[in-house]
Amino acid sequence: MEAAIRWSPHSTPSNPRFLIIDVAGNRLRLCQINNISKTKVDYKQICIRDKLPNYTAFDWSKKDAGVVGIGSASGEAVLVTLDPDRPETDFIHAFPIRHQRKCNSIAFSNKNLLATGLDRVRNDVCLNIYDLNDSRITSKDEPHKKLASSEAISSIKFFSGQPDTLIAGVSRQYVRIYDLRDSTPSVAQFQTRQVHNIAIDPMDENYFLSAGTTGDPTVTVWDQRFVKQRGSSGDAANNGAILEFKPIVDNSQAASIWSLRYSGTKRGTFGVLANTGEFKVIELAQHTHRLEQASKTPTSTAWSSPFYTKTVHHLRYPSHDKDHRQREKERVVAYDFMTTGNVLGGQCALALLPNREVEVLKVPPPAPKINVNAFEEIYKDRQCIARPSPRRGTISEDLIELQNMALGAKYGHGSDQDLGNSLTGSMSRFSLSNSQRSLPLLSATHPSREMHEDLMNLGYPDVKIPLNDYLASLHAAKRRTQEGYSLDCQTNKKILSNDPWLVDAWTLVERMDRHAADDGMVGNGLDLKYLGVGAIWGNELTMYDDRLIDPDAKTSQEMFSDAVKEIVEVMELPAFDGVKTDFPENRQLCLSLCGWSLDKAGVQKSCEELIDEGEIYKAIVLAVFQGHKDIALSLLRQTLQQKKLPQDDIGLAAIIACASPTSGVSADQREACAWMADMTTDPYLKSLLTYFITGSYDTVVAMPQLSLADRVAIALKYLPDTPLTAFLSTTTSSAISCGSISGLLLTGLTTRALDLLTVHISAHPSSLQDAVLLLSRACPLYTQDARWPLWKETYLWHMQSWRTFLERTRFTKQHNRASVTRQGRSTTKPRHPSLTLRCLHCQQNLALRRDMAHGTSASLHRLLPTTTTTTNTLPTRPRANHAPSPSLACPNCATPMPRCAVCLLWLGSPDPAKPGAAQALDAEDLEARFMVFCMGCGHGFHGHHARDWFSRHAMCAVPDCACMCGLLK
Repeated sequence: MEAAIRWSPHSTPSNPRFLIIDVAGNRLRLCQINNISKTKVDYKQICIRDKLPNYTAFDWSKKDAGVVGIGSASGEAVLVTLDPDRPETDFIHAFPIRHQRKCNSIAFSNKNLLATGLDRVRNDVCLNIYDLNDSRITSKDEPHKKLASSEAISSIKFFSGQPDTLIAGVSRQYVRIYDLRDSTPSVAQFQTRQVHNIAIDPMDENYFLSAGTTGDPTVTVWDQRFVKQRGSSGDAANNGAILEFKPIVDNSQAASIWSLRYSGTKRGTFGVLANTGEFKVIELAQHTHRLEQASKTPTSTAWSSPFYTKTVHHLRYPSHDKDHRQREKERVVAYDFMTTGNVLGGQCALALLPNREVEVLKVPPPAPKINVNAFEEIYKDRQCIARPSPRRGTISEDLIELQNMALGAKYGHGSDQDLGNSLTGSMSRFSLSNSQRSLPLLSATHPSREMHEDLMNLGYPDVKIPLNDYLASLHAAKRRTQEGYSLDCQTNKKILSNDPWLVDAWTLVERMDRHAADDGMVGNGLDLKYLGVGAIWGNELTMYDDRLIDPDAKTSQEMFSDAVKEIVEVMELPAFDGVKTDFPENRQLCLSLCGWSLDKAGVQKSCEELIDEGEIYKAIVLAVFQGHKDIALSLLRQTLQQKKLPQDDIGLAAIIACASPTSGVSADQREACAWMADMTTDPYLKSLLTYFITGSYDTVVAMPQLSLADRVAIALKYLPDTPLTAFLSTTTSSAISCGSISGLLLTGLTTRALDLLTVHISAHPSSLQDAVLLLSRACPLYTQDARWPLWKETYLWHMQSWRTFLERTRFTKQHNRASVTRQGRSTTKPRHPSLTLRCLHCQQNLALRRDMAHGTSASLHRLLPTTTTTTNTLPTRPRANHAPSPSLACPNCATPMPRCAVCLLWLGSPDPAKPGAAQALDAEDLEARFMVFCMGCGHGFHGHHARDWFSRHAMCAVPDCACMCGLLK
């Protein structure tokens, strides 16, 4: 680096100061901020020191605002005064060394100690500690302590809270901690190659950073509490590193880290600047999730440590980034965070530009928080300012109304008055599945995935629906559960009628169930139940060893192929009629999974069903693509006679009739197809005309406006083996990367489906419910993945908080029934009893656990987060509000039991009005031991107090509570 900038640790709001370190010009400039206009900093130079010796390191004294230290290229530590009140003073003091070599780092401590780290030289120390409190400093130039003999020191930092302790990077081998209070400083160390740019978090000095050398943009986050003592075993698995970023910046072109600093205003937040100009701020956080199943999967490692990256703020991108071009004069060459005396709010960094201009880069603040209760009501100052709109019908009816309003406004289907009726007029413009008939139909230029995103996001950000309607949509998952959304496909499709893509997903699951009935997907000793098109076409046997009926059988690719042939033979599927292929049985089974009939009668029936549903063009086009032009012409003639289609489409019949399977259509017909394709908005008609124009099915399967099932089916019927393999591979990867729910047809209910749904959930968190229910048939029976138990447990907790206890039990029962192997062994773990007393605050079981009954140490141990690797976790602070009596408070969160509304004593305590109450419990009325809660207002009573109160009153005993509890008996 040729220049650096440092915010003064002695700044005040009235005197905000910083220092520009001009390494190339051997100059120091102390500057004071006059004004900040947007991002530009107007500053004045108040003191300058030039003609300094060549230096390579710098630090500011923590005790004296007018003293800075520089480490010279010859290894001397030099003290320089920067006092604007006495600019004529030119105090410079150097500490000579025996052997000249480069000074890599210099640091001050809060006790006015000065440390210098030098390059290695034989038979000489490389870490010198000077005590600047010594009055003889001008005459006594020998170091206070000499450390690290013949070991190069690359970076040094003192701990602010422990000014007698410093940390140093040593010889590209260790990060070492020295305790200077002993006559022979004690040493502890981490073994690592990341020994440069050490930075300590001033908000929590247990953590510090270190970076790699030039060309190695690796950053490691350490916890000093887990440091290994020198001389102990070199176990690298438990060396105190809690996170490693490798690389932390874009390394497509060789990058090095120039600066690494903690923000000093927010815990776990640091900035990193690379020589490529990339500048980012990273925020770290911790989670407390306990991974119960130690599944060795790539995803489970993400939960093996409680530390993770919460947010990354890109303040500057690399200069070679093509998507974020910037001018050379905007490139950041140095930065420092503004901490003490910051005149601006929030996290800010001073950035030095190549022309020595200074900018302020603000780290974006977190999104503001709002208070939302369990009823999705928004409160401000204890006043409800917004609540969900009232229910008008089922959840699908209410959501269809919102979707009509949002998408109608976005795509202009009509005015506000006729948005609800605009769908009927749109049917002739676009053709979708049956469940989409009641939804806004978009332009044929929009891919299916984009349509689904618009549907789920209610047109956001182009359309802003009323807040109360948006709050009502947040209840969708809860209301679906209350309406019976579980594992029954037919019921689910009715409940999800507002989301055609989810309906298609459940149609696929229903089709898979029909295929698997009576061992329909078992052949040659393999169980192929719930596999997708990609696995069946690719004969992917190695991923499904658990599907072997005979675990001792020898597996091979031929075994999978023979299993498919046996399944097709048992199903008595018609012979494959399409492109020449080496795997006709695989294509037959995959076409059946896509929902395509392989016989003429089945095609006739499915097309007639589409006609009845109003999807006329789709029925005609699919009949042509399935090789039955006679059915297509018959349907076209019938709909023209019934005037369901305009008479202008009569020319389409001629084109279909004249089209040859080999040569396609003539040149004149091709010209007619071209202008018809430009005019039509129906995607299926456009696809047929496109095929007539190009004569290639490659263009048809590449049209994203068609449903994925039909595109895959066309590819299975007409593409040769090699292009088909490439198409399925790229389409599957694309579906997984964008989280398209339609991609379940390709992935099946396998591990790849979890990859797809992971992306889908990250974009739409409410779809966790759909993911759990869709995967319940195959997980954990056929697919074991660490994500599944986490998702399932989260969904069960959601149902617990929704108070849908019966639905929760029903789902658990159905899932247990579906998770039984062929040998009758259940693959699900027994759960805790559903009927338990739970805390209203944390929803945990109120029963005192056995390990908590043996003492607080066991209790606290249970509350500590655990991990599945050897990486140590931070101990959590025990709660300070544990009640003295565990029977009167929640043993998990220490929230006290509710009070009885009549006697105002804690529920669970004996009645003090009776002498010897605790001893008299055995002879007391049995009802007095019960705790009674009103399901309306939630207030609790002792059983006998409730009986006596409501024998004379109907209203709740709590003042100002108007609940008529007595009438609810």
